[in-house]
Amino acid sequence: MNTKAKKDDIKLPSLLAFERKFEVSDALMHSGNWSDLGKQDVWKVIPITKRQNRSTQSAYGIDDAKKSEPNPVAADNDDANLPMDKDTLRVSFTLRVIGNLGKPFACNDRDFQSKITDVVSRFKGEDGSGLETLALRYAYNIANGRFLWRNRVCAAMVKVHVYFSEKDDPLEFDATQYAMNDFTQKADSPELIKLKNFILKGLNGGDSSFIFLKIKAYAKLGDGQHVFPSQEMNMGEKKKVLFQLQGCAAIHNVKIGNALRTIDDWYDQKASKPVKVEFPIAAEPYGSVTQIGEAFRKSGNDLYTLLCDWLNDKEISDGNKNYVVANLVRGGLFQGEGDKKKKEKAEE
Repeated sequence: MNTKAKKDDIKLPSLLAFERKFEVSDALMHSGNWSDLGKQDVWKVIPITKRQNRSTQSAYGIDDAKKSEPNPVAADNDDANLPMDKDTLRVSFTLRVIGNLGKPFACNDRDFQSKITDVVSRFKGEDGSGLETLALRYAYNIANGRFLWRNRVCAAMVKVHVYFSEKDDPLEFDATQYAMNDFTQKADSPELIKLKNFILKGLNGGDSSFIFLKIKAYAKLGDGQHVFPSQEMNMGEKKKVLFQLQGCAAIHNVKIGNALRTIDDWYDQKASKPVKVEFPIAAEPYGSVTQIGEAFRKSGNDLYTLLCDWLNDKEISDGNKNYVVANLVRGGLFQGEGDKKKKEKAEE
């Protein structure tokens, strides 16, 4: 249990921001055949199409008088499919891994900035090996094709190609050989180690250094099968609107980034109520998983508590240190309450 905060403990400043260290592009979706892998000019844009279907009422609580009426909500939705003569989806995006990890982008407390920069620097180590666990897990989520999301489910075959340059042949991964809920299966494969080391180089870089990757994933789904682009937030409307770029079905860069940072399986460590770890979750300040309406890192086991504990030399597990640094890779606004807000709360 955390001891009561001392008066001279380091606290979150009222301004604290970290820039993202993974800059991910949106991902474009193209169609082809499994026999076309490696060919560049045969892959065709997958368009977003309209479906105007008549469907039945199925929502809970519908009045009996309306249950036989058509459902207007499902009558006009976006859809996306492979053509009837194509069996494979290609999803492609780029990734920049940026250095200078641990240095705040904005901070109005010099003592805090100095302390967090020093703590992260010591965590990285002189040779940068402290970040190996994170780099391996990020590499693993590329190798296993997690970023395909629903497009990966029940695919007959899934391959991932990673390009370091235009001149060299890509690293090739059979994504089905890399587990979704475990980071140890084939963790010593030469291809994965090479990708891990490349990402590690980027994370350990300085102010102006970065590494750049092109990633192309292929999922054999079957002729004419559904594909699943990102769905747009469509405020005020109930019909489904799918994301597209210049007429091509696409996946949001935020969704790709979320998949890459789905590495947190340390969320039961020092939790107020221990939970059973069944799957990794994305590194988030409160371990929020919106699909199931759960936050796995409640108060006392969240980013802010663990960060302050670490900076104040309190004991936290190695796993939670990795979790804290993964949030710095994620980036975001992590400040605490300013003096004015604290005063207003005290007066309430």
